[in-house]
Amino acid sequence: MGNSSLICIRLIVNDLNDDESTVCPMVFSVDDVLKLRKLGICGILSGTLPTATQQNIFLSIPLKLMVEETIWLVLHGYAKLDLIKGPMSRHFNSILESKSDQLWEISRKKLLQSFELQREYKKEQHELKLKQLGLEQSKNDVSATSSSNDNNKFIESSLFVETSNVSSILDYSVDEKREITKSSTSTDLLHYLITNYSTWNNYLLYQSLKEQSYVMLPGGRFGGLYIAYPGDPLRYHSHLTIDSALDYYNDPIDFISLTSGARLGTAVKKLWVIGGVKENKNHTMNETINVEDSGLHSLKLGTITTSFFSIEWAGFG
Repeated sequence: MGNSSLICIRLIVNDLNDDESTVCPMVFSVDDVLKLRKLGICGILSGTLPTATQQNIFLSIPLKLMVEETIWLVLHGYAKLDLIKGPMSRHFNSILESKSDQLWEISRKKLLQSFELQREYKKEQHELKLKQLGLEQSKNDVSATSSSNDNNKFIESSLFVETSNVSSILDYSVDEKREITKSSTSTDLLHYLITNYSTWNNYLLYQSLKEQSYVMLPGGRFGGLYIAYPGDPLRYHSHLTIDSALDYYNDPIDFISLTSGARLGTAVKKLWVIGGVKENKNHTMNETINVEDSGLHSLKLGTITTSFFSIEWAGFG
């Protein structure tokens, strides 16, 4: 996959050196969202207007991704990472203050160009319809001139403003402060994500399910780490609720948690699934990933395997 087709994922991070800092991988392009959908990654739409909040079904970009989804995309060569430090509101304010005139002029030119194209198209369609009806009139005809003026009024009233699929504001950065930082390599940011915001075993569970063609979404509303669909969530109900990964050889199984998870899964008509990574005692994240830039996308999993166990609550008696 060439660089031009890479999906751009922007990591919104408050402070790289703060252990309590939050990270949020986001995608701001509708075209990139379409590419993700084709890869079986849906994310969560989160964009709305502060004064006109909508239900989830009406939300728009940016698209929020899970950390595991982001890791999978970068490791498999589908995406690149950009780092934005600090709250988004601060960046927008800084960019708008420094580039407001330039952004306005670009927006104005695009709007005028869009209106002109719409006018030409609508006039062509109107003339074609008159020709089909046999109502063509001479340009010197007074009634034709009057009709043309009326038609122009209708055309002007029907012009619409097209919303861009890509944010124009994020293409700019404050020149001196360089608020949008692109100096960090994808490898550095990838290690930062794995070290601070995910466990490698959780990612391996995600990857294993992804290889089995499941589509995952965050599972917090059903008490798990992920919920898994057998295909596109617009076509299927979720079948599985996956709990966080266990250390296969060392973590005990809490039967109270196991029972409550099974009962919850049965109540919402899903299988409760626990999983673990086997034979990885001597493997670390650094040994598993080839950290060289040229080999970033290659995994050295060796004998690492994942095992899953599904649990249902059958009741008593």
